[in-house]
Amino acid sequence: MIRGAREIFKRDIRAIVRSPVVMFVLAVIILIPSLYAVFNIQATLDPYAHTSDIKVAVVNEDMGSKFNGTQYNLGNEFVDELKNNTNFDWQFLDKQTAMDGLKTGKYYAVIIIPGNFTEDILSIKTSDPHQAHMEYIVNDKLNPVAPRITNAGVDAVQAKINDEVVKTVDGIIFGKLSDVGELAKANKAQFLKTKSMVNELNGNLGEIDSSLDQANSDMTTVNSVWSKVSTNLPQIKSNADYAKSKSDQLAGYIGNDPSKALTTVQDMEVKVSNLVTALNYMKAILTSLYNLTGDPQLKTIITQIDGDITEANQALTVLKAAEADLKSTGTTTRLSQLKTSIDQMDSAVNALYNNQGKINSAISEASAKLGLANSQWPTFRSAIQEAAAKLNSVSESDLDSLISLSEVNQTGVKSYFESPVDLEKEHIYPVKNYGSALAPFYIPISLWIGGIIAVAMLTMRVKSRKKYHSTSVYMGRMGVFLIIAILQALVVGVATLFLDVQISSKILFILTTLYISLCSMVIIYSMTSAVGNAGKALAIIILVFQITGTAGIFPLELLPSFFQAIHPYLPLTYAVGALREVVGGVLWSSFWYNIILLTVFPVAAFILTLVIKEKMDKRAQWMEDKLEESGLF
Repeated sequence: MIRGAREIFKRDIRAIVRSPVVMFVLAVIILIPSLYAVFNIQATLDPYAHTSDIKVAVVNEDMGSKFNGTQYNLGNEFVDELKNNTNFDWQFLDKQTAMDGLKTGKYYAVIIIPGNFTEDILSIKTSDPHQAHMEYIVNDKLNPVAPRITNAGVDAVQAKINDEVVKTVDGIIFGKLSDVGELAKANKAQFLKTKSMVNELNGNLGEIDSSLDQANSDMTTVNSVWSKVSTNLPQIKSNADYAKSKSDQLAGYIGNDPSKALTTVQDMEVKVSNLVTALNYMKAILTSLYNLTGDPQLKTIITQIDGDITEANQALTVLKAAEADLKSTGTTTRLSQLKTSIDQMDSAVNALYNNQGKINSAISEASAKLGLANSQWPTFRSAIQEAAAKLNSVSESDLDSLISLSEVNQTGVKSYFESPVDLEKEHIYPVKNYGSALAPFYIPISLWIGGIIAVAMLTMRVKSRKKYHSTSVYMGRMGVFLIIAILQALVVGVATLFLDVQISSKILFILTTLYISLCSMVIIYSMTSAVGNAGKALAIIILVFQITGTAGIFPLELLPSFFQAIHPYLPLTYAVGALREVVGGVLWSSFWYNIILLTVFPVAAFILTLVIKEKMDKRAQWMEDKLEESGLF
């Protein structure tokens, strides 16, 4: 068996060496996998590096808006940002041109900033803040990937806009807070003084209540007493007039009737003394009322009464001196002085009498003011308590904190709110580009395709007069296929090294690629050798399943349940896993795990073929003959 296999292998090698045509065909078979792998890896190496060629139209219709006297136009600011952004080929156009270009495929997407964009953003200053809106319109028909790329780009633009909005609005807010801090700094002493005064006033509310109650009681008393006192004004006037009339008669009595003169002077003293008493009583009542209300009219009247009392007391003093003279000598020289004092007193009392209406008006007005105080006091009392509570809620340390806002760095605040959290990204086993990440998928797939092409182009039969055992044919012809697998792997591996693909170890990469190619070829060759064309079809079916089921592009969790179920039973699942270790950085336990499980498939295929080869060979031959007879195969 081994001898027959060796003869077949040597015969195949001689056939290849002697025929340039065969060598050319084999060269093509060897090169095809590399074309598939290299072209796909190169095409996907870093596609996002060229997004700057994707045209996206931007329409800015923002009219801007004023905030506290300052004109803002965030739409213009974002356009300026985009002009410095090279992620896409931004085209700044009017709406009609942009939409026409989108429909014809000139632009992949259109971003429209509406006229009320800034106004909506600054609605934060109103009682009805609402979101600002932008329109993003994409032509999905143009390309399956471009809309996803532009979506990601627009998301980035939206994030940038949100950052700018937050930075702008928070800059405004902290600008105002800084102004408040400056204001607090300038008025701290006055605030603390006011707080102390209000607290003192709040602490005396009980005393004020008592004072107001006492004032009400006193006002009642004053009003009651005044009604009686005011009736004495005519009597006061009468007493003054009486004293004046008697002073005129007194000159006739002195020298002629000393006794009559003395009696007259004594009567005048009584009248003037009663007048002084009545005026003092009136003054006391009005003074109490003035103390209650502070009415300036009452102060004027009290001053007038003081003058009346003074005049009356002077007249009373002169009368007493005249009485003493009359008692001792029977005459007096004070008539002129007495007449002057009595006349002045009478004049003052008559003036007071004539102002009775003003006095009554002043008392009524004072009473009304006290009534107003009574009605307003509950409101004032509540306001004082509320003011004290609010002022006490702000401590001096709170005020100092507010003052510290005036020292905040506005630029730093804006930068902080633009990005309050700095995300530190760390990659373990980093892969530098998209093509490097896809290389572990494309390389095994290309080698599997190379194996399918090899079994499709080369026959499994050994055309010889000598009859060989089926096992000898299987093992002997395998040598050529293994050589093809090795050469395919070397071409793919070396070509990949010339690309900008990340490789952690070049030697390990080449060895792993060789091993994957050999395993794939053994599996495909064994299936074809065992069951003929059915084996080729089975290899193609497995290829179709492996394109998705190996999770070489999308995570396994995102795949349909069918592919998740078959994933562990696909040989290239472990080929992809092993190459990922070589590309991203080797975790040896994971690498050997994948290599060992990959080995299971060709070993199982080899053993199974040895078992069934002889039995299946005639059936496979019969099927091939029938297909050949049809003239179609």
